[in-house]
Amino acid sequence: MSYAAAAALQAALYSRLSAYPGLSGVSIVDAVPPGTAPGTFVIIGPEQVLDQSDTSGAGAEHRFEVAIISDATGFLTAKTVA
Repeated sequence: MSYAAAAALQAALYSRLSAYPGLSGVSIVDAVPPGTAPGTFVIIGPEQVLDQSDTSGAGAEHRFEVAIISDATGFLTAKTVA
């Protein structure tokens, strides 16, 4: 099992999310911003890595949690971003 691809996978996920028109103007972060949160934002993380090695070689399955955090009243804003 290896975390060798973790940074590349996170960068690819960030690139894909930030290119999505529905997320225009929405911050995409990998940790909750310090201080006052920026209203509605997408957070990437945490990551879980599972060993998928077999007799043919090493391998790993990476699972990312992607969440929408919002300080807006109700759920509509977060659901719209989701």
